[in-house]
Amino acid sequence: MNALSPLQHALILAFDGVLFDTLPARTAALREALVAEGFNFSEDLVRAELPGRAMAEALQQLDPAPQDPTRHDLVLLRAQRLYAGIIAHGVPLLPEGLAALRDAVASGHRVVLRSDSERRHVEPLLALSGLETQVGLLRCADDPPRGAGSSFARSWQHIDERLERLGVASTQRQVRELTVRHPLQAVDP
Repeated sequence: MNALSPLQHALILAFDGVLFDTLPARTAALREALVAEGFNFSEDLVRAELPGRAMAEALQQLDPAPQDPTRHDLVLLRAQRLYAGIIAHGVPLLPEGLAALRDAVASGHRVVLRSDSERRHVEPLLALSGLETQVGLLRCADDPPRGAGSSFARSWQHIDERLERLGVASTQRQVRELTVRHPLQAVDP
């Protein structure tokens, strides 16, 4: 029986909430933007909608039938600007996620990051932390293809297809996710 090469194994980490503690910054930015546009959602409610979702998707859950769709656009533009300002100097790395990433790299395994944040926010944080060279595949909420379904589901579909092409069987993938919103993808095989 042939042993699997290290590259036939993958660790898939959630960037938001498993590797980086972005939830407080994402919550603060979205909540402040909501308040500025006249919404009055509690911090707890905003925080509950963010794991596993891009800010636009969380906003859609909070206000599913907006009277004025441009109001959502204004909230999102403000929230992204606020978020960029908050994270400009870094975000705390979470020790368990960092240890898992380092163990995977040391074992020669592929490392995949899935993010609820946009690429323009993720890449600078990876560079600031010195981790950008340790990630083999990065999938962000705003990466194409866009369209039907949640960014979470589209990201998982893309990750699954890419790892299949690279010869990494689903049984050789370890997953660390913050959300249990989508349990089929967020459970270790």
